[in-house]
Amino acid sequence: MTARRRLLQVFASVSALAACSLALLLSGVGVAAASGPSTSVTIQTMDSCQRALGSAQYVLTDGAGANITATTPVHPAQTVASGTCALQQGNCATLTTGCAQFLAVPYPGTYTFLETVTPPANTSNPEGYAPCNGGSACRSEKGTVTIDAAGVVKATVLNVYPDNTSVTYPIASRHSGLTSYAGTPADPIVTHNFGLAPPGYNGASQCDGDSDADDHSTGSPSSHCRYLPESSEASACQPYPWSCTSTTTSSTTSSGSTTTGSSTTTTTTTTSSSTSTSTSTTTSTTSTGSACTTQTTQTFTGSSGATSSTSEFIHPTAAGPFTATVSWNPPTAVDLIVYTSSLSVVGQTSGSSGSMSLTLNLPLDSSYKVKVKKNGSQSIGFTMWVTHC
Repeated sequence: MTARRRLLQVFASVSALAACSLALLLSGVGVAAASGPSTSVTIQTMDSCQRALGSAQYVLTDGAGANITATTPVHPAQTVASGTCALQQGNCATLTTGCAQFLAVPYPGTYTFLETVTPPANTSNPEGYAPCNGGSACRSEKGTVTIDAAGVVKATVLNVYPDNTSVTYPIASRHSGLTSYAGTPADPIVTHNFGLAPPGYNGASQCDGDSDADDHSTGSPSSHCRYLPESSEASACQPYPWSCTSTTTSSTTSSGSTTTGSSTTTTTTTTSSSTSTSTSTTTSTTSTGSACTTQTTQTFTGSSGATSSTSEFIHPTAAGPFTATVSWNPPTAVDLIVYTSSLSVVGQTSGSSGSMSLTLNLPLDSSYKVKVKKNGSQSIGFTMWVTHC
């Protein structure tokens, strides 16, 4: 009887558990369905030749509202390899400069990405970088990533030159005969940034000699450097043709942040908030605000003497494309910070070379505060240019 009673008790317990589980499932509180497979996709930022660049940011989207943001770590430019410019083959297997990963990318699926924050200015490129290649008036650069059911990544990057001709990277003849990137550390997706400088900087030749958007070159002009038609250049996005498209993305809020090695990747959703990372000195908030048809540039000069002193300027409402550039002397560690009227940081970058830029797409607000903050004990004098709607 004892054995039979125990068997009945076990049967009753199992039956009760099954009934409870069934009730939970019917009420919609059961175990969540397993998420689909995902993978990581590696990207590397390079200049127009052979060097990798740090402090760039990208947003990967699938067209369904989900965004994944990747930010490359802060690091001086580093030569990746020798070869014909623009170098097609990256290297994130033995280098970290310019490298970042989009983490937990679901597959199968097709995605696109844009560069939303460019590397900061330096002594060779005092106006910073364009998020595309072929000249300062290049129009756009957009990546396409396809991941099949087996998790195999194939990616290409479409670059549109100032004269509206285009090239798709990788160029097979410079990439072991391959026509796509694998998105792995050994074969990262490569993007190219064109260095910017004032017309005639250090003797650099202008593209067409009229000192407008396509003349901000740091070297010998390419055969595609001229914006065409010339009559439309003034009506393109200002101050550069890429100013609007490179920074217009969905507003995002962080739903999870993962650090891998020396790069940081943040998965985001489509609600509005600011996003920042801990391993990069460049942070930003983006907005879907419409691009403005005209922009204005304000110029400020100032100085900073005491260690704790800062210099601040407040400019009017400036929703949309925004660029702040500062140059100072002598070179020392400086922060360039942009705040909303409620003193929330929407963008920040740091440098010590004597010049740098910060490009953002600002949400609507009553005013913005732009701060030049000196971190060292050495007194500096500076000039700042703020371009906004």
